[in-house]
Amino acid sequence: MSASVKAQVASRFSRASQVYVQHANVQQQAAEILLRKITQPSTTLLDLGAGPMQHYDALSARCAQLVALDLSAGMLEQGPQDAFKVCADMDNLPLADNCVDAIFSNFAMQWSQDHPALFKALNRILKPGGKAYLSVVADGSLCEIQQAWQNVDAHCHVNRFTPFDSLLAYGEEAGFALDDAQLMCLKETFATAQAAFKSVKAIGANQLQHEGQRRGLLGKTQYRKLLAGYPLINGRAQLSYQVAFMELTKL
Repeated sequence: MSASVKAQVASRFSRASQVYVQHANVQQQAAEILLRKITQPSTTLLDLGAGPMQHYDALSARCAQLVALDLSAGMLEQGPQDAFKVCADMDNLPLADNCVDAIFSNFAMQWSQDHPALFKALNRILKPGGKAYLSVVADGSLCEIQQAWQNVDAHCHVNRFTPFDSLLAYGEEAGFALDDAQLMCLKETFATAQAAFKSVKAIGANQLQHEGQRRGLLGKTQYRKLLAGYPLINGRAQLSYQVAFMELTKL
């Protein structure tokens, strides 16, 4: 992802910051699963891809010092004013070696353009024995949206997510012990296909990661074909996310 596309991603999430929490229902499901895995308090905990910091209270209760890092300044502005915030790109972490005891990252790491390097960076900033609690959108997600687009054209309109097995391999190659890992399908149901599409836009996740994937605006006829192609179950539209949950320890 070029610097210009990264800037577009940050801008989209900033514009979505004020309504993000209202629409991030699957993200909240994943966060609750991930938070239950954090059973030991830590001194310094990094919230990687913190968004509007909706997990600030839950994470602060699990550490002495919480550091919230996100690419979008607009997202971080939604959090408490006195919180420790870092506006930065996860693919270029501005943190020292061995500086945090734990890392929490929910529904964020799929935006990385170099997962092997990111896992190595997480290992670098963790203290020996430090823990990483991660949920990452994986390959097979948003299949309903891709199916709907096939009714319009043959292009790929969904981001290419990393396969679950590859994420596990990158973690181990980076020097982590894999304590626990599972792939779960989390779903959200909407009254209409239009509502499903709007929900993705509302959380700022409709930015395709590769510049070559961008398409022009749809005409009315194409838009009707898009909605007609959306698979419905009992007359309702679902969005499916394949989510990789990982609990890692730095060796």
